[in-house]
Amino acid sequence: MDQPALEELWRLARETLEGGGRSAFSIRVEDEQTARALSELLRKPVAHPARRQISLARLDEHVRAHGSTLPEVLESVHGKPIGLSTDAEASTADAVLRYALREHGLLARPWADEWIEHVRRYGKIPQPALPMIANQAAEILARLDPDRPTTRFALAGNDLDDGRPLTRIVHKALQLAGTDWERAGVLPDAYSNPVLTSQGYLTLNDTLEAREITVVRSTRLLESGVEGPLMVLPDGLTPQARHHLDGKTVRCHNDFTPDGIRTANEVLAWTGGTAWRMSANDYRAAVATLIARGVELPTLNSRPPEASWDADLAETMATTGLMVTEEHVLPSLL
Repeated sequence: MDQPALEELWRLARETLEGGGRSAFSIRVEDEQTARALSELLRKPVAHPARRQISLARLDEHVRAHGSTLPEVLESVHGKPIGLSTDAEASTADAVLRYALREHGLLARPWADEWIEHVRRYGKIPQPALPMIANQAAEILARLDPDRPTTRFALAGNDLDDGRPLTRIVHKALQLAGTDWERAGVLPDAYSNPVLTSQGYLTLNDTLEAREITVVRSTRLLESGVEGPLMVLPDGLTPQARHHLDGKTVRCHNDFTPDGIRTANEVLAWTGGTAWRMSANDYRAAVATLIARGVELPTLNSRPPEASWDADLAETMATTGLMVTEEHVLPSLL
């Protein structure tokens, strides 16, 4: 890090970091020695003569890959720590945060300005560490996809554990965007809330082998040997379930209840699948059979949502006023 060929790089980096208002600087690469030293540090070919634009955040990343940090290198090379005035710190922090969001296509998001203000004022991130953490946060936020669940560890290792600076500022961005970790597709870990299937419990790190699968609500269907393979979703379409159902051919059965219709709608919308024995006729036949057998059915106290697969089902249920669960119709499903 202290080779003469990098002397100008470190001078400009310190000047930029301490000057405030900028998050990048330009350096002229005049000779082969400088080009070679920069190539090794940045881990990419650098030509000469040329002019390169260097981001403080990116430079800090590259330095960390060599086992140090940018502030530590500058302190070691120049024999003194980074010095910033309060005004310079504020100006530099604002520029660094904006640069990080811009680099990852997030600067135009409705929450961006408020997030920058919050992180600068209340983020409690030491100025020397801000370029790296801001860039890491922006990269994580740009990668999030509710339809493609992941875990905190997969995104950033232990840096997204509770209490860490990175965790605080990513979580704040999610709050300002009106969402949270789970709705953004970030699970606590790969093993919590596994999905129960005929294949056993599947975590985010497992693979569902079946190409065609029936999604149900009750574990009784699995226990009773309903023709499968089956996926049991007692709590609805969870992020783990979305992950394992992606790309599968799905048929779906659930309770004839408001929650059952709602879950079936979500599953079919996500998978493009088909409803299985969930028509208005299936409901009428089940009610008639169960009443004839003396089964007491629970009362339907609220109108169910419209069923995407059968325009008559919600009205038929509302008029009849009774709920039918999967356990009630288990013999017919066998």
